[in-house]
Amino acid sequence: MPGRFLYYSKVLVRLLPEEDYALYLEALAEALPIEVVATDPSGRVIVWNRALAEVAGPREDAVGRPLLEALPWLAQDPNLDWNGVLQDVLTGGPSRTFARHPLGPRVVRVTVGPMRGRGDQMLGSVLALEDITRGAREEERRRMRERADAVHDLGESLAHEIRNPLNALSLNLQLLREVLDDETITREDIRARTDRMLSESQRLERLVVHLLEVSRGGTLELGPAQIDPIVSGVLQRLEGLARSTGCRIVFEPGSHRVLQLDRVRIDRAVENVLRNAIEASTEGGHQVWITTRDDPHSTVIVIDDDGPGIRPEDRSMVFVVYTTGKRGGTGLGLPLAREDIRRHGGQIEALPRPGGGARFVIHLPPEPRTDAESLGHVEV
Repeated sequence: MPGRFLYYSKVLVRLLPEEDYALYLEALAEALPIEVVATDPSGRVIVWNRALAEVAGPREDAVGRPLLEALPWLAQDPNLDWNGVLQDVLTGGPSRTFARHPLGPRVVRVTVGPMRGRGDQMLGSVLALEDITRGAREEERRRMRERADAVHDLGESLAHEIRNPLNALSLNLQLLREVLDDETITREDIRARTDRMLSESQRLERLVVHLLEVSRGGTLELGPAQIDPIVSGVLQRLEGLARSTGCRIVFEPGSHRVLQLDRVRIDRAVENVLRNAIEASTEGGHQVWITTRDDPHSTVIVIDDDGPGIRPEDRSMVFVVYTTGKRGGTGLGLPLAREDIRRHGGQIEALPRPGGGARFVIHLPPEPRTDAESLGHVEV
């Protein structure tokens, strides 16, 4: 609506005689349900419509005064330098729109722009405000309800995930206590039981670390980095896991681009995806391929495995927390990987691998895009 007012004012100035322009402009402003104020070239109020008078005081107290005096809450706005915005418009700057701007106790959609006459003569500026507080608050309440539902689901899933390793620990401790009284028990038997308990405690530790990552979020710590050294470091750490599962890994490095990355987060994202590929099958002869390359619009990491693959109906769920088909899995690795990649403005896809198995493709932009549009959330 504010943008339409600026459009209508331009039409009026083309069609009407100069002496009638102000009259028709004021009539138009009065008819609009949004709050409208117009100034002369010096920034003094010349139009103050009825909708604005209802929230900011009568017209006679505003006309003739500098805009920021007539609307002191603009001058006191900690989120924007309105004097600078107004001066930019009055000196020939373009129209500007702030789609969701907090202004005192309200949330408004604001459009401010120049009014020009014939021959591009500067006649002043116009400011239009649309109160969207109610819609913004309803949106916030909706988000709060979704967050509450997510916390509820998270609590249920957490209880389920923790119960399993705790039960296993309890059972193995009980059995260990019994076998200690058995004189025929060997050190190898005792070591095997303690190894199982150690594995379950490590599983609990990984779960807690993942949950902390879900809750913290945090800002990115960007710095120059290349993808190939990050992948090489991850491969070194997962060498033992690959050997224990009989997995052969083939890495074909092909990226030379220097990116702005939070190295810790991207390292973790690559590890989570690669660990998932290694654990896709525990049968001998399992193989994983990793390739990297620099495309014109992104640096690409492709991780293929020859495991059972992902059914088409399940591909949309692999990035949802606590969704896992692996025995002993937490269902958090891939969702956290996607979150870290999305926070860099990148994308990750789960696809079928030609010839069988699964393929994960990661795209990272040459320049980081950490604006609100690229920030996602871990889905629950």
